[in-house]
Amino acid sequence: MESYFGVESPAFVAIRAVLSICSICLLGAFALRWAVVARYVGPDAEGVRAAVDERLPRWIDWLGITAVAASVARLIAQHAAVFGTDVALSRDAVATLLFRSGWGKAWWVATLAAVTITWIAPRLRQRSGVAWVASAAATLLFVASQPWSGHPAAADVPWLATSIQLLHLIGAGGWLGSLALLTVVAIPAAKSLEVAESRSVDARIAGLVRAFSPTALAFAALLATTGTVTAWRHLGGLLPLWQSGYGRTLLLKLGFLSIVLAAGVYNWRRVRPALGEPHATVRLRRSSLVELTAALLVVVVTAVLVASPMPGE
Repeated sequence: MESYFGVESPAFVAIRAVLSICSICLLGAFALRWAVVARYVGPDAEGVRAAVDERLPRWIDWLGITAVAASVARLIAQHAAVFGTDVALSRDAVATLLFRSGWGKAWWVATLAAVTITWIAPRLRQRSGVAWVASAAATLLFVASQPWSGHPAAADVPWLATSIQLLHLIGAGGWLGSLALLTVVAIPAAKSLEVAESRSVDARIAGLVRAFSPTALAFAALLATTGTVTAWRHLGGLLPLWQSGYGRTLLLKLGFLSIVLAAGVYNWRRVRPALGEPHATVRLRRSSLVELTAALLVVVVTAVLVASPMPGE
């Protein structure tokens, strides 16, 4: 029965995947506002920014609530993994997890940061700079807590491994998280403005994508660099890449990531130059769906990878 709730079980993988999605999308929300929408110079710029600021806090709120729920589920799954499913939740067992282990410290940081995010979210609609900075700080704390309970915690230099992993997540959030929020928040916001001429709508979408592309390239480079460093530190060479279970899982992740990269290059080289016309907007929607679906598979495989034994363990 314990195998259903072990750290490599589907239940634990699903919980880690949800936490990763929350991390990436929360980071993406701030990248979208500060690095994409702030650089938007297309039609109705002030209206687009106001419409995004109206919709984005709602998503940040839901992501914070989901992160709190996933953190509670993670505590229950950790209890089952450590003590077995035959042992009922008790004050002593939970206290042991939360107050006498490094895992518990990371859990407290993640949960309190997620609660703070969802508490601040309604105040973001007032466009208060202080509230946005406070929410970003809480998000950074929530994201930084995720590697503390994984492989970085067992590294020779934990702070260095954790910092690299944090930069890796920032790269993922700045690229894929902001793409997700661009798709579900910024583009619908641009379409919702009362100035509803079809050409104006397509021009706004084109302007948003042109503002997104340079930041996506920068964050993708950060993601690739930190991912390569992390993989090399974990593998210690090329042979374990196909001779170990960890390496083969990493290859699967790289396979899905190559689809994400190919879709991103297609958007950049083929779709973006044609934006401004209705048919290009339709192509953008389809290719972005492919990119985000492949990115979701990357997150799921990563959720398996972070609990897999590294070569030599």
